[in-house]
Amino acid sequence: MRQDLANLARKPLAALRSGRFWLSPVIARLSPRAGTMMSAVRLEEEGRYEEAYAVWKSLNGAGQPSFRFAMHRARLALRAGAWKDALDDYESLARRAPSDTRVKRGLESAALRGARASQTKGQWLEACRLWGAYGRTGADFEKCVKNLGDCARYVAQSADSTEKMVGALEAWALLKEIDPDSREAQQGMEWCRLSLARAAERASDYAAAREHWNALLALAPGDQRAVDGIRRLDAAAA
Repeated sequence: MRQDLANLARKPLAALRSGRFWLSPVIARLSPRAGTMMSAVRLEEEGRYEEAYAVWKSLNGAGQPSFRFAMHRARLALRAGAWKDALDDYESLARRAPSDTRVKRGLESAALRGARASQTKGQWLEACRLWGAYGRTGADFEKCVKNLGDCARYVAQSADSTEKMVGALEAWALLKEIDPDSREAQQGMEWCRLSLARAAERASDYAAAREHWNALLALAPGDQRAVDGIRRLDAAAA
């Protein structure tokens, strides 16, 4: 008990939260939430970050979590390799405290590490989304554009279905968002809209076809392929 008292005097909150003080079991019985939190802290101390993060997520209550709680959860998500969850938490924190440098660093780290991990697994569209998030932080522009372009090409190369074509369109749009002057992104988006419009026409989905033809015209005003496509739809509807 003497050592417990020493721990409490030195780091009172840490001692209580980890369940390593003699009163901790009493507190855990009185408050199941506090007991769960103690379990999570102990798992963190043991380096069992994935398990600890799962416990922390179970502590979510109704409404918006406190800033401190959300910050801790975001940091733990990073340690657990839950990149998308970490990014979501940091983006939420950024809306609450846009000038907080800890949040900005966390955003960059979650996006960058998540993008690299997705690339390693060949999850190209997810990598594009994470590189897009990295680019929106204002971090290394050249690194972002290079990697986002590489990933978008992989997504486009495997676009052999309507669903995958929609993914390719999203990938090129993400590149366009980060680098508005990218000719490759512009051409990629035009190609996707053209392919989707033609596929919709073949499937007699004229509403979708019109949507894609109009989107192509917005990207490339006066594009003759889109003009002809809309004329065909008008003629079919007459």
